[in-house]
Amino acid sequence: MADKVLVILSSADREVALEAGLLYPLNALKHQWMDDVKVVIFGPSEKVAAYDTEIQNIIKEILAQNIEVMACKYCSDRMNVSELLEKQGIKVEYIGPVISQLIKDGWATLTF
Repeated sequence: MADKVLVILSSADREVALEAGLLYPLNALKHQWMDDVKVVIFGPSEKVAAYDTEIQNIIKEILAQNIEVMACKYCSDRMNVSELLEKQGIKVEYIGPVISQLIKDGWATLTF
């Protein structure tokens, strides 16, 4: 049984991010539903995270719980938001190998 979850937020819909994609990781560790949680902001959601202050505030809360938040460098470079994401404390890197390794290591994935 997986006790570690990788939350992948890829939707450009800010309501998906606010009402599900970021609330689950925020609460999963806080309420000990999972032992470990990581968040990947991927694709269209990167632009939303770069410019939406409400989403940025939730990301700050997530980071304050020592949950690693990552974004895809390939996507963020194409959208010219890498620097904006890094300023928030988001780790910007090529994410394909990271996701693949986490899956191999037994992490469950949850995609929004």
